[in-house]
Amino acid sequence: MSMRPIQLPSDFAALSDILLASFHYPENEAWSVQSDEKEQIVDLIKNLARLWPLIRGIQLLSPSLRDLLVGNIWEQDGKPVGTTILSRRGSTDVWVVGTVAVMPEARRKGIARQLVEAGIELIRSKEGEKVLLSVIDGNVPAYSLYESLGFENYGRTVEFQFTPEGPPPGSQLPPGYQQFPQHRFDWQPSYELDKRITPENMQRYNPVEVGRYKQPAMARLLAPVLKIANGARDEFFLIRTTPADNVIARGSYRFPTRGKGVNNIRLVLDPNHGELASTLVAAMLYQALTINPELRVEFSVPVWMEAVVSAAEAAGFEKRMLYCEMGLML
Repeated sequence: MSMRPIQLPSDFAALSDILLASFHYPENEAWSVQSDEKEQIVDLIKNLARLWPLIRGIQLLSPSLRDLLVGNIWEQDGKPVGTTILSRRGSTDVWVVGTVAVMPEARRKGIARQLVEAGIELIRSKEGEKVLLSVIDGNVPAYSLYESLGFENYGRTVEFQFTPEGPPPGSQLPPGYQQFPQHRFDWQPSYELDKRITPENMQRYNPVEVGRYKQPAMARLLAPVLKIANGARDEFFLIRTTPADNVIARGSYRFPTRGKGVNNIRLVLDPNHGELASTLVAAMLYQALTINPELRVEFSVPVWMEAVVSAAEAAGFEKRMLYCEMGLML
């Protein structure tokens, strides 16, 4: 048994095999990767492998993009059976452990612990100061592992899903509010809104800082490449009050463009304008299903956005799972 750094593009096939085999939970099938998500993972990895020479060329021109996808692979009898995938958050000193995966036949051997410990050391070597990860609430072995390594639970996020059975009713903004498109690189409204409304306990580990929002110039070259790799179209919008013109909400859509995968929506709403939650959630659901009426809609909401959580439930979203957000100070 041995551990080695991820080597791209040659390891893309191994990563695909590990991810598809690892995210299966017989004790709770709702946690398992669903068939449409598997399609999306396979498609993404295949396209990343195809586009990797171009992505790597852009990374070499921008140091802040070189930590986009790093980590380790664990091999057993010459076969890759586990991985951790890490990424730096923008140009900050905050890192995200996006994936910890071990195939079922290789579990309970301490592999996950060694992979996470190696990931933490890699982040330290790159002068990272904070490490974030998410774990399913109820996944006791994983939660206990992270807790034993010093991670602290600082928040929770609900993952909702909506399975279409017909077009949902639309919704209109009430007087006094207007919706505007937001350019991908128009970072200041998002930063200012999040800075104003994010609770202090969340910002201890997951700070709202400029480097998380303001993308380097080379990211403008990378964005269309990643768009092709994801096989999706992204749209962003802002909600402003009138006539004061204050930003009180921001949202985004991700629509698959190849007829497979899942629709995805995101919403950040100022709690002082919670009365808008039902209107915005209904409007976003209608828009997603208008474009891709056959595909599920996924919607992740921080628990502290109580009005949005309630609006999702009222709109018919099903609570799929609850994530514990965990952080570690280095």
